[in-house]
Formats: sequence, C-alpha cells, structure tokens
Amino acid sequence: MARLDTLEAVATEMEARRSFLVEAGAGAGKTTTLVRTLQHLLNHHRTDLEAHGRRIACITYTNVAKKKIHERIAADPLIDVGTIHEFLWSAIQPYQRELWLQILDYNKDLTKPEDLDDVTAPPVIEYSDRGRRLSEGRISHDDVIALSLRLVTAHPKLIRIIASKYPIIFVDEYQDTSPKTIQLLLDHLAGAGHENCVVGLFGDSMQKIYESGVGAVKRPGLLTEITKHENYRCSPPVVEVLNRMRPDLIQDAIGDQQTGEVHLFLNTGTPAGPERLTAAEATLAQNGWTRENSKYLLLTHRRIAGTLEYANLLEQYRKLSRYGPDDLMARNEPYIQYLTRVESVSTAFRNNDFAELTSLLDEGWTRITRHSDKRAISQAIRALDAVRTSGTIGDVLDLMGDGHLLATPGKLKSLERRRTATGLDERDQRRADFSNNLRNVSYREVISVTNFIDELTPFSTQHGVKGDEFENVVVVVDDSAWNRYNIGKMLAGTDKPDRTERSRNLFYVCCSRAQRGLAVVFVNDLPEGAESTLQDWFASGIIHP
Repeated sequence: MARLDTLEAVATEMEARRSFLVEAGAGAGKTTTLVRTLQHLLNHHRTDLEAHGRRIACITYTNVAKKKIHERIAADPLIDVGTIHEFLWSAIQPYQRELWLQILDYNKDLTKPEDLDDVTAPPVIEYSDRGRRLSEGRISHDDVIALSLRLVTAHPKLIRIIASKYPIIFVDEYQDTSPKTIQLLLDHLAGAGHENCVVGLFGDSMQKIYESGVGAVKRPGLLTEITKHENYRCSPPVVEVLNRMRPDLIQDAIGDQQTGEVHLFLNTGTPAGPERLTAAEATLAQNGWTRENSKYLLLTHRRIAGTLEYANLLEQYRKLSRYGPDDLMARNEPYIQYLTRVESVSTAFRNNDFAELTSLLDEGWTRITRHSDKRAISQAIRALDAVRTSGTIGDVLDLMGDGHLLATPGKLKSLERRRTATGLDERDQRRADFSNNLRNVSYREVISVTNFIDELTPFSTQHGVKGDEFENVVVVVDDSAWNRYNIGKMLAGTDKPDRTERSRNLFYVCCSRAQRGLAVVFVNDLPEGAESTLQDWFASGIIHP
C-alpha cells in the first residue's frame, strides 16, 4: 500500500498539472515509481497526446539509465528517453542562426575564447564528443547546457515551442543534474505556454556525489514535494543505521531481506594501516563473510593498486596533480576517457555484441556499409588485442592513431602534440611529462584499472556503485588517500561545508548498498569527536573497538 500511496500522490499532481519532486531515499524504488508514472500517463492520456502530436520527455543522467528506462516502457514512441544533453540539443539544434549569435556572446565569457572575427559565414553548429571548436561550429557537452539556457532566456518563444511539444518532462536522478539545467526547467519551462508544462523531478538529494550536480532543490509554491519512505533493498539493521544517519527521511525496511547484521570497526588497538582491514576480515569471516558474497567499497587506492596490478598507472596520475587519482577513477581525464572507449570496443567485439560495437564505432565516426568494412574492422580489432596484451599505452595510442576504429578526440590530440614541445611553462611541462611517462606504462594496467572501475573484481570505488546493491558491503575508509572527501572530519563536524556534504553523501551511498550485512572499517585514526557520532549511528550494531 505504501508504494501505491506514492503513485497516487504523483498521479494527483499530474492530473492537477502541478510540477512535483519525488524524494526517494536509497532502495526506495525510485525508478519503479518513475516508470509506473509513465505507464499511468500512457494508459490515461495516450489518445490526447497522439491527437495533438505531443510527447513525454524523460531525461536521464547516464546512457545506462536511459537504456534501462527505455526497456521498461517497451520503447513506447510517445516517450522520448534520453540524456539531458540529447534532450537540450534536440530542442536548440534547429535554430542555427540564433544559436550562432549566442555562441559569439558566449565565447567572450570563456577562459580561453577563440578568435571568431575571421569567421565570415556562420558554420553549421554540431554537438560533438570531440571537444569544443567554436570556429568550426563544434560545441561540447558543457556548451550544450550553457547555450540552451542562454537561448531560452533570449527567446521566450522557444520556451513555448518546447512546452507545447513536451507538456510533461521527467528528470531521473535530479540531484546530479547541473544547476543551469534545473534553472532552465523550473524557471523557464515549468508553467510555460497555454497549459502548464509539468516538470517531475525524481531522485535523492543525499545521493549527490558529483560536484557538478545541483543537489537539493527547494521551490515552495512551484514544486510539490512527495517523499517515499519505503526501503525495499536493505535489511532492518542496515535501515536503522541509515535512519540515524539521516533522521529527516525515516525509512521502513519492507523488502524480502529481513535478517542482517551491522559491524563497525574502529580498530583503536591496532596500528593504522592495512592491518586493520586484515583484522576486520578475520572477524567477518567467522560470520561467513567471503570475497564471493561481499563487495569492498574503498576510499583508498594505494593498497589495492598493487593487488590489481595498476600501481604504475596510478602513480603517474598521482604525480600529475593532487586530484589525479580521483580523475583516473572518475574517468575525467582525456587519456583514460579515450582508453576506456578502446576497452569498450575490445569488450564488445569479444562478447559478439555487434549492436554495441556498431554504436561505439559510430561515435568514433566509423561507418559500416559493406562486408569489406566488417572484415577490415575485425582485422583492426584483432591487431588491437594483440598490442593490448603485450604492449605499452603508447603502443596502443600509436596503433589507434594509425587506424580508423576510433577518432582521437581534440583534447587528446592537443596533449599528444605538446609531448615534444619546447619552452613550455611549468604547468604544461608537467602535463607533457605525464603524457610521456604514461606512454611507457604497460597497457595491461589499463585493463586492470578498467576492470576495477567496472566492478569486475571484489573491490570497487564508492563512485562506481551508485544504484547498485550487494549482499554484504564492506566500506573501507582511509582519509589519507583522497582530497575531495574526509569522512573523519565530516563525522567530527570540523570540515568545511562543501566537503562535509560530499563526504556525508558518499558515506550514505556506500552504506545503503548493503542488502543483508554492512561493515565499516576505518584504517586510519579518527579525529576527536568522530567516534561519538559513529557510536550513535551504529548503536544497534556490533561495535569493535
């Protein structure tokens, strides 16, 4: 009945043409609510939508989420499911002249503006994953969001056009959406046109772990807030920890998993370091916890880098900058972004997933039109696999540069050109040294780190698990390893507000992945004041001093 109550509340807002926000804690079945709301709309409003040539937009944060929702609504043609960039680009692409005028103004505000004075005729503007080149009309991911907001602000008629085509717009994982996108949706689209454009936000503000996301959204009078209190994932002991951690959203454990256990390892009698995790593992093993039935979520990479054989790769990113390891694991750096795509091509070919392979190659501007194309691609991937297993990162980059499987992105081309440049300043020289040293690392380390990030091992970073769930979860905290987060200071209440929020959210996301058992292990010493918070949060569990 609890699930039905949420659906009824959403349906009431929909019928009243009011925008709303569904705040759903971890394990609450948020995506199921979104999908069932879409199905309700199709069941009750299909005729009206078809008669007026209108559609429902469902905006997702990732392609994985897009695929999942698309499958669950059976690819109904009345619902356009896509990423925020796809949705916005489809809305502004037709207005090339107006878009170019906005680009000219937008370019002035960039850190490194281009010289557009010599552009005699406006180019055809395209959205590309190869990076920004405004003089050629090429805009990037971030540009799409910024230019969309500029365009609707300058041309209110465009707002009415979008609202007329999409009288209903849903956003999945709203907390990860950029502030500019939320501004566009709520300040411009919600309530636009002859009828209100209904905007529905689905997500959880406490699961915002990406710095670019908007986080909590509060718009009294515009958004009706609907809270889901169910937790279908976690056992009651785990839910009790989550409730103490987050008293403003109390959940009820109503899933099938009704037995579980919670452990907190403070390890105050053991020297700081990996030995603390070893001791905790020995204790958990007595309760039947194994590497097969447990997932390790780590905020430390030095310990497992050697185990998973990517220590040299990690060290190069560590030398690059203080945030280098973070960028490696989040795939925010041009080299690892490109090499991730290389690995995706190889995996798709190895799994005979030709639909995925075609999609990946299309992104790289390869077109398959003849049998000879297929034969050439097959030969190229086999040659790639040979180099992947025996060569260096540089060998793979050189091979890919000579072939036609994947186009080299503009940012990566620029970094490669600077490798041999002279007279560079200190920052660019450090970057050039990074590029040269990276090329000498065995490519097997890329394979290892990719498997790690893609969770093909018992270990995982916390960023990689949002939305996933595991029987038992072991959260390993080492605050000496990262700069963007500090769990200890968050617990002690002594950190700056923005890092406190990131750390709290990340810790919540980790703990809420556990279906049956949760264990938290601190491998470093806690600051004063942190232990009392933990004693309160884990009061119902087993606390190991």
